[in-house]
Amino acid sequence: MPDHVITVEDVETWTGPPLVLFAGISTAGSLAHAVFDGWARALGRPWVLRGVDLPPDTPPPVYRRLLTAMRGNPLVQGAVVTAHKLRLYRACAADLPGRDRLVDLTGEINTLVTGERVAAYANDARSLTAILGSPSGGRIVCLGAGGAATALLLALHLDVETGRPRADAPERLVFADVDPAALDALRRVAERIGARPGLVHLSGPADHLVPDATLVVNATGLGKDRPGSPLTGHAPWTPGTVAWDLNYRGDLTFLHQAAAHGLSTRDGWEYFVAGWAGALTAIAGEPFTPQTLSALAAAAAPHRPRRTGT
Repeated sequence: MPDHVITVEDVETWTGPPLVLFAGISTAGSLAHAVFDGWARALGRPWVLRGVDLPPDTPPPVYRRLLTAMRGNPLVQGAVVTAHKLRLYRACAADLPGRDRLVDLTGEINTLVTGERVAAYANDARSLTAILGSPSGGRIVCLGAGGAATALLLALHLDVETGRPRADAPERLVFADVDPAALDALRRVAERIGARPGLVHLSGPADHLVPDATLVVNATGLGKDRPGSPLTGHAPWTPGTVAWDLNYRGDLTFLHQAAAHGLSTRDGWEYFVAGWAGALTAIAGEPFTPQTLSALAAAAAPHRPRRTGT
């Protein structure tokens, strides 16, 4: 869908309706494009959505040029950022004095606002809090230690609005990843909030972490961006465990593995909707309330992919 994607140069010269950008790596195929008109109507905004595709190795000057283009065009209302959250922070945080408190805590930006005001937000933890409930007690295992895992750590340990520790924070929380740098970055965030999760470095798919877990989360992207699962097919699940994949599309191998053991499964559709709802309400200057989340979830529901075999 080429008309769904524009370049940084196009942002500078945009003359169409008020514009929200979707900054990612390959954005044209996202369901956000199909849902967006409904979300804009639910928020009472005459917005259109366009993707800006940037490669994973985008250099800092390109992020700064994008921010300058957004600031320089009053029709650009803001941007929802997916794959570039950490790199955008490193390149542009110094130029964004209106930063949400969670931006510096996490070292990432997932929402830019550049309409009548300029601000940056890290809303993923708020979005997870809205759908997570209180999974206190038991043992929680998160496979992956990147941005989604960081948001999960914050959502489980903090009241993200006040910054105070949650009284129902889980006693046993483990994060595992094949990337030592990701684990080290997560450790630094945990130290800032006084959390002490277990951190496990993996050499490949795991088969020893899930026994006795009440909740196992796939936050790796495996099963969506790349085929496969962070678990081997021989992982010994415990009856009663809930398997939650933060992906909502793809082969979802992780959920198929859990379903084969008769376990409860949950995909990432609610996380997808809540993430966009948190970002779009920030761009609109509206509070992120349960009522708004329900309205945006209802607008998205007709577009939800069907899950098979899980």
